[in-house]
Amino acid sequence: MGKIFFRNYGKEAKLTKGKTILSYCQELGIDISSLCGGIGACGQCVVKVEGEGLNEPGDIEKKFIKETGYRLACQARVEKEDANIYVEVPKRRYKVLERGKVVPVPLEPVIGVVGGEGETRRVRWEWNGIVREIGDYEGEMLGLALDIGTTTLAMYCVDLEKGLIVGTTAMKNPQEVYGSDVIARITRAREKKQHKLETVVRSGVNEMIEGLKVDPQHVYEMVVVGNSTMRDLFLGHPVDSLGVAPFEPFTKDPVNRSGGELGIKMNPKGNVYALPLIGGFVGADTSAAILATGMHKRREVSMMIDIGTNTEIVIGNKDRMIATSCASGPAFEGSGIKCGSGAVEGAIHKVEIDESMRVRYETIGDLPPVGICGSGLIDILAQMLDRGIIDKTGKFKKGGREFVVVAGERPIKIDGEDIDKLKLAKAAVCVGNKVLLEKYGTSLGEVKKIYLAGAFGNYINVENSYRIGLLPEVSLSRVERVGNAALEGARQVLVSRKKRKEVEEMVSRIEHLNLESESNFLYRLMGELVFDQCTSP
Repeated sequence: MGKIFFRNYGKEAKLTKGKTILSYCQELGIDISSLCGGIGACGQCVVKVEGEGLNEPGDIEKKFIKETGYRLACQARVEKEDANIYVEVPKRRYKVLERGKVVPVPLEPVIGVVGGEGETRRVRWEWNGIVREIGDYEGEMLGLALDIGTTTLAMYCVDLEKGLIVGTTAMKNPQEVYGSDVIARITRAREKKQHKLETVVRSGVNEMIEGLKVDPQHVYEMVVVGNSTMRDLFLGHPVDSLGVAPFEPFTKDPVNRSGGELGIKMNPKGNVYALPLIGGFVGADTSAAILATGMHKRREVSMMIDIGTNTEIVIGNKDRMIATSCASGPAFEGSGIKCGSGAVEGAIHKVEIDESMRVRYETIGDLPPVGICGSGLIDILAQMLDRGIIDKTGKFKKGGREFVVVAGERPIKIDGEDIDKLKLAKAAVCVGNKVLLEKYGTSLGEVKKIYLAGAFGNYINVENSYRIGLLPEVSLSRVERVGNAALEGARQVLVSRKKRKEVEEMVSRIEHLNLESESNFLYRLMGELVFDQCTSP
């Protein structure tokens, strides 16, 4: 009986006929990019392979791989069990947005110490009239704020007695091996893999806590945010209902669980508080980001846009708010783009094409280029439009079929098929912006501020995003990047019972718009399949 050896991870397993290399990676907990969930559409799960016993590469692999000795893990399948196979999976370091704009709030956590002089001091959790004794006070009270993103996890460790952030950590969401977007994760859950999705994300969270090097017994509360799917997979709620119309979650209410119930490395009697969802795919991360911006308390109308595989958009003020989500897909995160990449070291993130058609670019970490991440893709599209390489429909001019960014034996380039996928993602976001403005009954000129939340909004060239019609065009003075506003909102809820009450009351009055249910949605989507300014009413 042969074995498969993952050399750079020190792991091995017995060979089973019909099993893919990707399946072994999923079972052994090996970090590998599989943005499409293993259907061969993204070309991200490239591994180096030695040995015999695998099937021959098919057309799907030949589309992405030109060199011998490399395979797509999702397509490489065991055919013979009597030989050994040796695999190297590239280790990648992601550029993760760990912080949001930190705003001071009064320190009044729901965790406190009770007991007077001469008495044993106890740690107590108290919220909404419910009191829970956690244990003896041992000189330290810590809390965690956690943002569970589809792509990344980010965490603050906070001293609940001083209100100070004493630790920050982040990592790639280990669920990515089951697919890059929420639909892929829901599909895997419906295929009886929900327990694995729950286990792997909780294990990732525990790994982050270990990295903080704190006493887990002194962690008395964790505040969790994430989109509807990510929050509920972490909590263990069924996510099936999010995969069928009308696409509503198991519950939108805030949830309290104990650390022990979820198997989190914190005080087992400590509390895990998950913020409420707004509706559909507009989740607790959006609730927290609204809280962090304060847009729900202002008289002037503002918008918040968080672009990702599922883009959330909110418009409103203290009197009325509407939120929606757009199925923009993972194209701007590199999935399905032949030379696309996540925000890993070596990814091209800035591009400029001069008048002589020479390309200048920058990579994350200043390392040799391995692909193009989202911000780089936006730059390339805008520059190709400005230099007349493509027209506004995305078609190459003068008979061109592709544009080479980096020449060489393995060139990094973009072609018409890639452009079409990016155009569709852009169109979904643009329609969301326009429909929300119309439903609110206002014009773009009356919107005083546009907040760009999340990693994508933090790093993109805003003017280039205007050029391709991804964002509604306003003066740059009206645009504010707020970083990981979801994590900052979670921190505020962790340290302030006033903010916790505020977010629960705020969410209850936000109107949720299901964009895809709009009668003319598909018609409007087709109308935005051009790279042109996203002009709004």
